[in-house]
Amino acid sequence: MRKTDQWGGIVFLIVSVCICWGSARLPYGNVHDPGPGFLPLWIGIVLGMMSIALIVHSSLQKGKGRTLQEVLAQKIRWVKVVSTVVALILYAFLMDYVGFLITTFLLIAYLIRFIDLQPWKKAIGWAVAGSVGAHLIFNVWLQLRLPKGFWGI
Repeated sequence: MRKTDQWGGIVFLIVSVCICWGSARLPYGNVHDPGPGFLPLWIGIVLGMMSIALIVHSSLQKGKGRTLQEVLAQKIRWVKVVSTVVALILYAFLMDYVGFLITTFLLIAYLIRFIDLQPWKKAIGWAVAGSVGAHLIFNVWLQLRLPKGFWGI
C-alpha cells in the first residue's frame, strides 16, 4: 500500500473502532432519550463507514499515488497552521467575553479572508451566513444557552 489515502483510511478506521468501543461502555439510551453513548457511537459508525469508503476508493484508483515520504516532504505552510490554531484558541477564550455570535462571525471571517485568501465580500458573506446559521441551530432550534458576551447578543 503506497497510497497515503489508504493509510489515512486505516488510521481513521482504527480511531472509529476505538470510538465505538469506548461508547459501548456508556449507556446508549434511545432515539427519544439518548444517553451519553448515543452520539459517540454514531460518530464512530459514520467515521468507520467513511474510512472504509476511502480505503476502497483509493484502492480502486489507477496509478501508484504518493508515498507517505512524499507527503511528509511536501512544504507545509506553517504560518497558516499556527495562525489557525491561535485563532481557534482565541475563539475559545473570547467567547465568554464577546459572545458566541460575534466571535463565530470573527473566526469565520478571519479563516476565509486570511487563511483561504478569499475577497472581503465573500468572507463577510460567509461569516454572516455561518454565524447566523449556527445561532439558529444552537440557540433557536436546539435551545442551548450560549455565551452572550458583554453586549448581550
